[in-house]
Amino acid sequence: MSRAIHVELDALCFLILGVIVYQIATSVSKQMGRLVFRTLIYGIMINLGLDIVWTLIDRRMFPGAVMLNRVINALYLGLGVMLACIWYLYVLETLGFRVSRTLRAIVTAPGFLFMGLSVVSIWTGWLFTVSPENVYAHGPLFWLQEAGALAMLFIPLIHIIIRLIDRRGKTPRRMVWTLLAFYVLPVIGTLVSIPFTGLPGAWTCAAVSIALMYIDEQDQEVEKDSLTGLNNRKTLKMVFEDYVKQDDGDRQLYMFMMDLDHFKEINDTYGHSEGDKALMATADMLRSSVTGMKAYLARFGGDEFMMMSFFSGREEALAYKGRLTEMFREYNEREKPPFTLKISIGFSRYAEGQSVEALTEAADRDLYEEKKKNKTGRRTTVKWTGSK
Repeated sequence: MSRAIHVELDALCFLILGVIVYQIATSVSKQMGRLVFRTLIYGIMINLGLDIVWTLIDRRMFPGAVMLNRVINALYLGLGVMLACIWYLYVLETLGFRVSRTLRAIVTAPGFLFMGLSVVSIWTGWLFTVSPENVYAHGPLFWLQEAGALAMLFIPLIHIIIRLIDRRGKTPRRMVWTLLAFYVLPVIGTLVSIPFTGLPGAWTCAAVSIALMYIDEQDQEVEKDSLTGLNNRKTLKMVFEDYVKQDDGDRQLYMFMMDLDHFKEINDTYGHSEGDKALMATADMLRSSVTGMKAYLARFGGDEFMMMSFFSGREEALAYKGRLTEMFREYNEREKPPFTLKISIGFSRYAEGQSVEALTEAADRDLYEEKKKNKTGRRTTVKWTGSK
């Protein structure tokens, strides 16, 4: 493959990732998982840039060419294992693990170790060598660097497979499948680049995988909330119009609006990771609460959720509300989270000719009255267990 095509492929991937990281930085929340994802993209972009420079200078002679070649390769190889470590952190965050500072230090330790080994190889030639003619070649310990990178990719793969097997996991399964699909291209690229030095390999393929992950996520967000797997409000009007036609008097259409009590305090006290777990647990309980029912569930945004379904009348709707409240009480007793997870619920019955906006406002007013009525009793909902 010619140098021109090599450079063009790397440059194209670099530009695509640049657009993606810009959109992420300007359009989404800065939760830990997103920050790790952005860091991963930045790292891949750096290695693509280094690969472009290396392609242009390898085997070319000019003042300082040999040392420049060595420095570029030291950075390139060192970042390889470090980016695999960052991917590990991203997988842990996505699967709902609490990533403490200690765990973060343990996961990234191999990256720092191999970064140091790469820098030392500038003089020792352990991982790579650059001849006086400025020709790059693998060093006697190059296999160790490749093994380290693959190992740091393989360990999170085990977590992903376990989560796929364990159907009780809280992470939406489509998200777990997306994590698994990421591996295909980079692993192929890495294996191909080992015997064929100079071919666009792991990082070109990783850039394509990242782009595909982002496209898949955007596709999901059109109709699905990426965190909880519930619908989002974009499909509400279409479903509402369909449900209205099925309101025959015997089975009446109701809309429920719900939000978590003291959710901001959960985030501020225990971190966004625990806040995300609270949202996912809420989504799971909402799904369980409508088992066997024709129902539409959605996350409206933040800690606000809605449910739309059919009931025989107000008494059955009240019974559903009580059943859902009881599910939250049982969750707190069973799971024993560091906070008490509670939900406020308001609902309204559909009136003939009523718009979806009017029905939503009516359910929202009932939710507001519910929160105001219980405000005094819920001032101590969050169980403070000490400083963060």
